[in-house]
Amino acid sequence: MIGSLWLAGLCALAPAIHAAPRYELSYEPDGERMQVRLCVDEAAAQRDFRLHRGGEAFVEAPQREHGSIERIGDSRWAAADWRAGECLHYTARVGDVAQSRDYDVGARIGAALVVAPQQWLLQTDGDTEARVRVTLPAGYTFAPPWRSIEGEPGRYLIPATPFSWSALVAIGRFDETRIDLPGGSVRLSVLGDATAAQRATLQQWVRHALAAASTGHGELPLPETQIVLLSGPGRGKAVGFGQSLRGQGNAVHIRVDSQASLAALDADWTAVHEFSHWAHPYLGDDGAWLAEGLASYWQNVLRARGGLITPLQAWTELDAGFGRGRSAAEDSLTLAQLSDAMHAKRAYYAVYWSGAAFWLQVDVDLRRASGGTLSVDEAMRRFRACCLARKREWGAAEFVAKLDELIGSDVLQRRYREFAQRKGFPPLDALYRDLGIQRADGALRLIDDAPDASVRDAIMRRR
Repeated sequence: MIGSLWLAGLCALAPAIHAAPRYELSYEPDGERMQVRLCVDEAAAQRDFRLHRGGEAFVEAPQREHGSIERIGDSRWAAADWRAGECLHYTARVGDVAQSRDYDVGARIGAALVVAPQQWLLQTDGDTEARVRVTLPAGYTFAPPWRSIEGEPGRYLIPATPFSWSALVAIGRFDETRIDLPGGSVRLSVLGDATAAQRATLQQWVRHALAAASTGHGELPLPETQIVLLSGPGRGKAVGFGQSLRGQGNAVHIRVDSQASLAALDADWTAVHEFSHWAHPYLGDDGAWLAEGLASYWQNVLRARGGLITPLQAWTELDAGFGRGRSAAEDSLTLAQLSDAMHAKRAYYAVYWSGAAFWLQVDVDLRRASGGTLSVDEAMRRFRACCLARKREWGAAEFVAKLDELIGSDVLQRRYREFAQRKGFPPLDALYRDLGIQRADGALRLIDDAPDASVRDAIMRRR
């Protein structure tokens, strides 16, 4: 007998004008279809329902219990005179969603489907939180980015995040493993062709990367997150594409070579880069250089603190990244303008590594001025305590102003204005000289009698 997935709304937590939905979902593996029943407790003169653009192709016509529902756009429906507690039902062809060539919409990984819920799970007025209970056919797993409810296996809360933020859920025959760490827990799913032994290796790698990433805060910055590994042939690379998703929770998806050794996986930076994004809020296109810059800076610093690479290796990899950014930089646009146009101009190296240079400069400034009591780490820890849990977009200038406020500084805003308006790659020669970082015979050397050698060493040292 097919199980069901039930979402009960938390009406008391929602704004008065919005009612959280209650869903009952029954997955039919043979046809890869989800039978959906959607109920809303609050009456309304008109209740609207929506999907992401293109989602209408995957949903068969919804039917109401009372009255009719009218299609009012490519991916919107309207129901007049909605009664309190009324429900509608429809069939979602989630297998078709997984046929997409766009991974943000859906994909098929081995025996599992990876599908965006906004393509098939109708949402109603407002972004509201919902309560989830999951039961599935024997042998099947449903892995969402939603928050699990302590002590209630198979139950979740769907956080209220902006509708435009990307989310993905996985459905199929695979195992989900919970990893408990200081500060929170991670739910890990390995999809694809990995054997039991290979899954064990991948899990060990994730634990190493999580331990390294946690050195930025001393613990996980978020109480619960999801990691999905897409295993398969590596084509010469242990780790491939990775992305951080914020819709309906916090998730990281990474493509990995199922046959890669633990040493090869540990040598890669991708996981720590993606996990570093958990430390900051969504910053939009104008703040991409701050977000990607922090992750690019920390992907090396935190791996050194976690013992995955040496401090010299971390400085060498940072220097190599700065070199790539310098080679790709443009003199015609400011960093803020280039960040806005990053995808259109494919200016990833210039944006990421200019941003990394900003965070290095700020980290040195803070540590130098405070005698080591302040740092980028400390600013992020204080931001976590006050603001990280809020699921909203922050403007770039707003974010750095808040960090300065939290640590009693003007360093971030001053450096932000300088970097955002700069054209070309920021100069680092003076900073390198003060830190005692020298290039000689194609390699880096660390000079111990430099003015800020102690700052340089403290950056890479685990607290």
